[in-house]
Amino acid sequence: MQKYGYVKTLKDGDNEIKLCGNARTLTLYKSYFGRDLFNDIVTFAKKNSTPGMLEKIQGMGNIDDITEDQAMKLYETLDEFHFDTEFITNFIVSLMATAMYPTKMSPDELIDFIPPHFLTDQALISEVLEFLSLFVKQKT
Repeated sequence: MQKYGYVKTLKDGDNEIKLCGNARTLTLYKSYFGRDLFNDIVTFAKKNSTPGMLEKIQGMGNIDDITEDQAMKLYETLDEFHFDTEFITNFIVSLMATAMYPTKMSPDELIDFIPPHFLTDQALISEVLEFLSLFVKQKT
């Protein structure tokens, strides 16, 4: 039987994580974390939908090249941002588990495969957030 869904491999140097999002992701998320993925997506979106916030963060450019003044503005902007790393980590774990299915691993085992910098890398998080749209966009 063919696997359906959105499949992506996140790569950063030698690190690689395969993700797959489909209907099974919903059941794996619920079984691992005891919460409904759709409700958590809506909560995440509501917390992070402040007008202009993403534009402020993206306008900073490369974090290694920002001035002290820009760093202060970034910290002030991030104070407004309610980025839920627990939700993002849980979501990534569910996507990893979907990609590995029928092999089963515990959430703790899967978390060990996520390099910590993946959770702060803008490009990688943007790719993960594409999976969120998979679960909420209308088919046209």
